[in-house]
Amino acid sequence: MPYIQLDGQQYPLIVGENVVGANEGASIRVAGNGNDGALARIDVGADGSTVVRRMNGSVTVNGVLLGAEPAPLLHGDKIDVAGRELFFGDDLRAGNTQFVQPVRLPESVSHAAGKPTAATGGRVISLVDGREYVIPAEGVVFGRDPSCDIVVGSTEVSRRHASLTPSPEGYLLRDTSTNGVLVNGEPPSSPLLLGKGDVLTIGDEQFRFHADSAAPPREALATLEVISSGMLKGTILEVRSPLAHVGRGAHNDIIVSDESVSDSHAKLQRRENGWYVVDMGSTNGTYVGGRRIDAEAPLIGAPDVRFGGVKFIFRVPEGASGGNASQTRAIAALKVDAGKAAGEAGTPVVSQPVQRAAPQVARAAPAKKSLRWLPMLVWLAVLILVAAGVFILIKGQ
Repeated sequence: MPYIQLDGQQYPLIVGENVVGANEGASIRVAGNGNDGALARIDVGADGSTVVRRMNGSVTVNGVLLGAEPAPLLHGDKIDVAGRELFFGDDLRAGNTQFVQPVRLPESVSHAAGKPTAATGGRVISLVDGREYVIPAEGVVFGRDPSCDIVVGSTEVSRRHASLTPSPEGYLLRDTSTNGVLVNGEPPSSPLLLGKGDVLTIGDEQFRFHADSAAPPREALATLEVISSGMLKGTILEVRSPLAHVGRGAHNDIIVSDESVSDSHAKLQRRENGWYVVDMGSTNGTYVGGRRIDAEAPLIGAPDVRFGGVKFIFRVPEGASGGNASQTRAIAALKVDAGKAAGEAGTPVVSQPVQRAAPQVARAAPAKKSLRWLPMLVWLAVLILVAAGVFILIKGQ
């Protein structure tokens, strides 16, 4: 039996005319002032075929404006009448789920075979009818229920079969069904990070997944290694941007899931003279070398940094630009007073360069002096040769 689902309630449709409107005589009541009369009419034939007709105002079916001609309805179609969304269903396509075969799903998260994607531009394209479904920020739900975003009318499909949502790593597929989902013909783990071009099989329909290509991984500019006792000890977090926010909230670049860490706790910033940590008004404070900072402090060498109750070692990889530790050790002429810097608004104190080039100049001086005497030696050799020639002539006479 066909039905309309509105606000979670089902309205069975009788064979013949079913009026949708705001008046009391309507089979399906929608919001209105009661004077709008019949807004739409849903006609059900003896064979169960169903069409919808526009009576008054605008009516859309799956986002397409309905004209003077009626439009046939299929299980899962969405009808908009007076700003209210109605879902058309059919018990023949939305009965109880029939168990097909057991599908054992691993609990670990894995990656599909396609190319990695970003968490933007997600869409799936039906390989049955070519219809394209854009994946919004809140994700989409596949299922047999007409209220699902992507309706697959098959008794092998659960009412809410699977979901596909964006995550920081890409698009995540979760299987919540009885009979499972196939990805590229194989039962995947759940949850699963989809790859570009992966094919999802749900019931007897297939969908190809597309999204923006993932950006190539950026080289780590610095690292934070957890040295606090506990399960997280030894965990290394990479700092991949010159300005990285640290906190418990999901919006941060570096997420530290600990109750002692504020939602927006601190930020790590690379400047011309090295790395700094800046406290963002956190509740439990930011510490460098065991001392709580008032606003900011430089990170020199490989200091210990504590956000709330979680302690790290901050390091700049060898060869990475902008690191205080490697630059300070390489330039012997710079001398940083870390204690004074930490006590005075976190600004490093740099002494004057030490002049070390003088010995090289002193060694070069003798070479230049010998060059000045070179012309005189040449003239002396010429005079000796001339005198020897005169001597030989006299002796010969």
